[in-house]
Amino acid sequence: MSLKLLPKEWQIWLHDNVAKGCSDNSILTLMLKNGFKLPIATKALEDVRLGEVVVASRTEQARPSVAIERNSIVCEDGHEVRVLTHMKAPYTVYFEHVLTDAECDEMVALSDSQLKDSTVVDMALGTSVAHAHRTSTGCSFKRAEWPLVDRIEQRLASLVNWPVAQGEGLQILRYEQGGEYRAHHDYFDPAYSGSQKHVEQAGQRVGTVIMYLSDVDEGGGTSMPNIGFEVRPRKGSALFFCNVDEYGAIDPMTLHAGVPVVKGVKYIATKWLREREF
Repeated sequence: MSLKLLPKEWQIWLHDNVAKGCSDNSILTLMLKNGFKLPIATKALEDVRLGEVVVASRTEQARPSVAIERNSIVCEDGHEVRVLTHMKAPYTVYFEHVLTDAECDEMVALSDSQLKDSTVVDMALGTSVAHAHRTSTGCSFKRAEWPLVDRIEQRLASLVNWPVAQGEGLQILRYEQGGEYRAHHDYFDPAYSGSQKHVEQAGQRVGTVIMYLSDVDEGGGTSMPNIGFEVRPRKGSALFFCNVDEYGAIDPMTLHAGVPVVKGVKYIATKWLREREF
């Protein structure tokens, strides 16, 4: 019974995608990309096809959400944000005017003197390491470290209905010409031992907000290759997506990448939302 060897999140994901009518090839391709061995993935898929019951709980879990029935949303600070587009699966919303031009410029000014080479989380150890797939410089701010940071965090909490206390500090990134971040997931994958210490601290990364602090002449978009979707950076706009589905299971369809900058400089501010208080 290879199905029961998978983490709960993957059992649910596999069952859901079979129910949706996804092809074996597409399912196995995604599982292999996420580190599963072909024999285990194939047998688990066979278990589901033969009617193996998924015993994991399917109780709906709380996650960030947006009032997408509205074309514009007035946040608690009175700032009006426009909803440009959204998708139900993975749960994704693209906003306009999340930040003003002045707020973007101030965030860039606050960060420029603190930028260092960016890192990624080592999947085996859970530590931060440099990686050739991520070519940018960046820095992080503690929650409410500056009045502007506090204002943005409060606004985001209102926009995506998620408490400020359940969020990591803002991360600012600068990408110069050729800079990119190749396809990756933001969630902590339970298939890797390095994820455990992060999940123990504040639970899963249930949501991501990417705010664009600058216009870019060419390139520099954010792509979601599994669903054929890409947004282009526009100063003050933001892309939000849930890293988990409505049952709290990690959503592999949130694979995303920072497309290489062809011309210009890209600045973004990223906010990761956690399952519990961070």
